Amino acid sequence: MEDTTVNVEQQQNLLASSVQTKRSKSKNRLSQTVYRAITEHYWPILLLLVVIMIGIGAVAYFPRLKSNETEDGIVLKQGTSFNQDRQDANQRNPMQMNFERPKPPEALGRVALYIRKPSSDDDDDRKPPLRVYVPAARYHVRRFPLKGPFLNFMPSTPIFANRATQETIIYSSIRGYILPALVDGHGQLYSIARLIATGYASFTEEEMHSSKSIDMNTYFESSAVPGARIPKIDTRRGGFSSGLRVNINSFDIYGEEDMNDDSEEYNEEDNDKNNKHRHTYDKPRHRNSKDDSSETTITSTKKTMSASTSTKKSVPHHSHADVNFTLIIEYIFPYPQSTKPVIGVNGTSPGPTIDVCENDTVIIRVINKLDVPSAIHWHGVRQLGTPDMDGAVGLSQCAIPPGHEMIYKFQATPAGTTWYHGHLLEQYTDGLFGPLIIRRCPVETYSDLYQSEQILTIADWYNIPAHTGLIPWHYSPLNPVGFPPPPDAIVVNGKFTEHLYIPVNGAEVIRFRIISAAALSMFTVSIDGCRLSIIEVDTTTTIPYPVDSFTLNVAQRCSFLCNLTDLDPTYNASSVKSVYIRIQATLSVYPQDVTNFIPPYENQSYPYPTFYNPLYLAFLSLDSTNSTPTYAASSATPILSNVTPPLDTNILDARPLFRNANGVPNATHYLAIAVGFGVGPSGFGDATVNGVSYSSDANYMHMRPDPPTGFTSDLYEPLLYQMVRKPNQLAISSPLLEAGNDLPVIQSDANGHYLIPYLACVDIYITNPIGGEHPFHLHGHNFWIVSTSDYPEAEFLYADDYTQRDTVSVPGGGWAKIRFVADNPGAWFMHCHIEFHMAIGLAVALIVSPDQLLTNGYTIPQSGQKQCEALQRFNTTYDPVIPSN
Repeated sequence: MEDTTVNVEQQQNLLASSVQTKRSKSKNRLSQTVYRAITEHYWPILLLLVVIMIGIGAVAYFPRLKSNETEDGIVLKQGTSFNQDRQDANQRNPMQMNFERPKPPEALGRVALYIRKPSSDDDDDRKPPLRVYVPAARYHVRRFPLKGPFLNFMPSTPIFANRATQETIIYSSIRGYILPALVDGHGQLYSIARLIATGYASFTEEEMHSSKSIDMNTYFESSAVPGARIPKIDTRRGGFSSGLRVNINSFDIYGEEDMNDDSEEYNEEDNDKNNKHRHTYDKPRHRNSKDDSSETTITSTKKTMSASTSTKKSVPHHSHADVNFTLIIEYIFPYPQSTKPVIGVNGTSPGPTIDVCENDTVIIRVINKLDVPSAIHWHGVRQLGTPDMDGAVGLSQCAIPPGHEMIYKFQATPAGTTWYHGHLLEQYTDGLFGPLIIRRCPVETYSDLYQSEQILTIADWYNIPAHTGLIPWHYSPLNPVGFPPPPDAIVVNGKFTEHLYIPVNGAEVIRFRIISAAALSMFTVSIDGCRLSIIEVDTTTTIPYPVDSFTLNVAQRCSFLCNLTDLDPTYNASSVKSVYIRIQATLSVYPQDVTNFIPPYENQSYPYPTFYNPLYLAFLSLDSTNSTPTYAASSATPILSNVTPPLDTNILDARPLFRNANGVPNATHYLAIAVGFGVGPSGFGDATVNGVSYSSDANYMHMRPDPPTGFTSDLYEPLLYQMVRKPNQLAISSPLLEAGNDLPVIQSDANGHYLIPYLACVDIYITNPIGGEHPFHLHGHNFWIVSTSDYPEAEFLYADDYTQRDTVSVPGGGWAKIRFVADNPGAWFMHCHIEFHMAIGLAVALIVSPDQLLTNGYTIPQSGQKQCEALQRFNTTYDPVIPSN
């Protein structure tokens, strides 16, 4: 029996061995066959693999290639990853602040929503619904579960309403979607979930009355479109942290009792907690849209797009809000070819655009991560009733020490284009600036005339830092005449010439907001073949004023419309894909031959000299492909019909759209400002106003001895605080009648401080006997430009209708006459905005009514006192550290 068993086992082993041998031979034959097939058909197989890979890629990425523009021409910028910009910035610059751990990736896109617009007509149901696009946030539920207080929603439906915010939550086992609340013309909020549940809205046109569960991936559209105007997502609690609202005009046409039985309860809570984030601006729909009888407005903290509707019954009302921002001042190195540390805000220069509505309360936390003190001035903001929020070191505040922060809180007024910038140590010359846009809400003036908006912030670029490199040469025996250092280049939106592309993106009319953040230069702006219709100067809205170009001095702003349908025929050929935007520096501003000048203070780091190019070229991409013009920049540009350049830099022929109800008041007081330059007692170049070179250790201008009485140049007590502490001991005479003048003359203390009575209407006459235009800026007030030596007849031609600005360009060898009402008690700078001129004393301080300041109840803030104490502690241990890349 054992032999039989062994025999059987041997046979099984032999059989298995035979089978394995056959399989091995079969595999070998198969391998040889495959090898021969591959070697004989190599290229067809490779081509097949390539086609398969392309197909897989197309299927995977097809949703991202979908158009981001609605049929109405409305574009909503989107993004796919949160904190990505910050992470990239940290990789580029390890000196930036260390942000917290990256959040899970979130997607930001949009969904189409159909809203039924009922009326009293019997054929109501036959009317097509209104299609609108609303932003939507998509969350991966597994990585970011929507839990806790964020979810307080209605039961028994897959589409929820957040009772706290009225945001709509569509929640599945895989993904969650957040849609913002809708706001009506009275500021009441409605959830999209409620509209769907009551049959007023749907995600599909065919199922207006359906509230069943849907596959949101069918409707969600997302693409990686970068940009600063992306609505913010609260990655801690879910939803839109920016308080996003979608304004569909007025819901008066709906029955409020049918739509939202929680509206009263919510709005009471919203007024207390959530109003702080509500701010909008409006933009029109595309002019070529098929249906002009409806309106869509998509609102975020950054961007809103709108058009008119024929059915709305009331004008939407904007509820003024508290709006919060955080700005981090830090060194950045944005240009690999440069070792110069740029002072950026939140990792960029220019800093982020602050976009608010008029009369909003703006609360801005400024964190100083530099190694030196800093501060930010909110240029053009009136600061009515908030004189300590102006940002002028030595006048309204102590500087913010390194490692410290300050909360600025003020009312956003007046509406218009303005900017923020450093006001200490020439820091804005090194990049500390950014746009500040204050909009008229809910409808921006002229918003029906344009479809897109561009902000261009123009600045001078210097290869070396201003305070440590340029100022020592400027204020030294090596430069006894006091010539300011000319720039090395021009940058616009942080980009050098021929690196900035402006896509049209289907718009016919574009609004450009131009901000001059230069330290020295004047610029003339034009666009090849396009008539520029000026609609704003500084913060004054004007009647459209057509020109072919205009000039901006330092700190001035201008908005204009460019209508591409009126583009000169020379540029209408199909071969022309883009045209030049020209920003030409005025050569007469520079005392040197800048195109052949080698700065003596620079270390030549190149094997050959590099000279300043006074012509900056940007590209307006007509087909949005970022192509360059097919014609040479030196080609002659055609002369446009019915347009001419303005007669003067201040553009006094541009007439204000809104006139003062009682005209321009007559002057009650007079102040003469005489600009002077020369060699000071130290042998250095000095700038003077009425023979006095303004200086203060508080704002780090060059020092002079403190006066024995009155205002002192105190590093730790701003002039504003001194006005409160010793209002009757300022040693400044009241206005006096002087021979040859019919008006009382404002007096000074011979140290650059001028006392102005409350509500005085002051004519300031600025004389500039030297060459070069000087841009004078007045803090805390707007003023009427009565006339200048370039346009003396404006005083009589435009009586009672003068143009208001906050920066006046005083002609070289000439004069300017301005008028303002001293209705804002406080200590206010008035200075030449050329950074190097201010550094050598071309400034005065206007002390407006200390008595009224006390009557208004102003007291020295405890936070301001603590900041001064912190600055004093810092200065006792200051050890400067030179930033490195």
